[in-house]
Amino acid sequence: MAMWCKIQTPGTTLEKGTIIMTGTGPGIGAMRNPKVVLNDGDDIRVEIDKIGTLINKIHYE
Repeated sequence: MAMWCKIQTPGTTLEKGTIIMTGTGPGIGAMRNPKVVLNDGDDIRVEIDKIGTLINKIHYE
């Protein structure tokens, strides 16, 4: 993980408590039948108990 951080975040200081999310979780949409994909206007939500929820909205250009 330390090497990944060094390569992926040049010039950035990662503070104590920084959360890094990578990879693909179980049940990825491309492997499901029917396939599940992100669409324009969809939300991606990451929730951490007692901290809060990060919400990113998908916008296709």
